[in-house]
Amino acid sequence: MAGHKYGGPWSEVKLDAVEYYLRCYTKALTFARMDLWYIDAFAGSGDREAERQVGGIFEGRQIETVVETLDGSARRALKVTPPFQHCIFIEKDPERAAALKSVQDEFSQADIQVRKGNANEELLDIIGNAPWTSGSKSRSRGVVFLDPFSMQVEWSTLTALSKTECLDVWYLFNVSAVTRQLAHDFSGIGNKEAMLDRVLSPRWRELYAVQPEAISKQFDIFADGFGVVPASTQRIATKAQIDKWFEGLLRETFAFVSESLPIITPHQGHQFSLFLAVANRERKAIELAEKFVRHVNRKYGPQTASRRKSGR
Repeated sequence: MAGHKYGGPWSEVKLDAVEYYLRCYTKALTFARMDLWYIDAFAGSGDREAERQVGGIFEGRQIETVVETLDGSARRALKVTPPFQHCIFIEKDPERAAALKSVQDEFSQADIQVRKGNANEELLDIIGNAPWTSGSKSRSRGVVFLDPFSMQVEWSTLTALSKTECLDVWYLFNVSAVTRQLAHDFSGIGNKEAMLDRVLSPRWRELYAVQPEAISKQFDIFADGFGVVPASTQRIATKAQIDKWFEGLLRETFAFVSESLPIITPHQGHQFSLFLAVANRERKAIELAEKFVRHVNRKYGPQTASRRKSGR
């Protein structure tokens, strides 16, 4: 099967950033004699298709659009050196999961598991068993890549990953999709409350405030533990503020969380935020992650990515 088509040039920025981190990570931890795992929770088919324009005046031919097959996150991870000792690829779509089996056959010397199923359920099953139940005392370490198509990652999954104390998590947070779901008027949320609870925890209600005309009624909208919120409340946070709020929520849960790496798309501007969240609370692990992520942000931040795309 051909690679799935998703995203644009910005997708390469995201994948380049994570791959760069993986190379730093395996080099450092292989030297430390750790048993290394890579877990891709939305692995796709292993490949991705991208359109590119060729031709033009400098090439002396008519401009046309060609479709290229590029390595997806799974193949990129398998090509990292030093290598991960173990790779787990999770994919819900049967056709894409079958394509991952072909990747598994291609890299027959590698220890690869392909798991077909819901990413949240599969992740909880994986980390509920050895070697992830021994905390930071384990000699196993790993990187989890969460690259959902929209808002499939549940907050309970992130919380569970943080408790392993031995996993680094790269999470592509769709801040545009979340902002769209957070209606300006609370009354517009409707039946989406349960979905928002799953994705953001019940604390998303912090992003709403009672309007001045309702304050005189003297009620506390959070008195019942995020219970009934008055219909007169409105969202007080912009997209940028929602992004920072979510970053803060992650920081309350993980030992270290990077500042978001904004992923800019042509039509929606800042559509995604790429976060690194580290579960290991040991000072050396945090310092190493901080060092690596500084290089990632310097190399793949929006201004650098723009210069690279334009050839400057």
